[in-house]
Amino acid sequence: MAVTTRRRLERARRLLTVQEQMRGIAERDLAATRRDAARVEADRAAMLATLAGETMHGLFLDAAARRLRGLAGEATQLDATAAHQAGLVRERGLSEKRVARQVEVLAETRARERERADMLEQLDLLAARGGASEHP
Repeated sequence: MAVTTRRRLERARRLLTVQEQMRGIAERDLAATRRDAARVEADRAAMLATLAGETMHGLFLDAAARRLRGLAGEATQLDATAAHQAGLVRERGLSEKRVARQVEVLAETRARERERADMLEQLDLLAARGGASEHP
């Protein structure tokens, strides 16, 4: 049984490493999406400042309006993506915590099994010595 627990513990530790990596990737993706959203918002603010400070006519005004609509659509998409990614980060974190708890439990079980095996070995040694001293 000790070998089984040892193997389960090794597998759980490998799974924990994978879970940590998956959470890290999800966090990196979320940070990138948030940077993109900030960039879009900065572009939108710059465009609005330009429009507010100048008198525009014709084609430039139409192009600016199209660009603002495009930026608004991109911002909406990025917000939805960020919300989805934040959910993934949360899920990955919870999965990682579950596996970490499993690793702890398995490590404790493994430690108890080793203690038990050590005690049995010591008892066997004591019994062997006691049996040897009874037979001179």
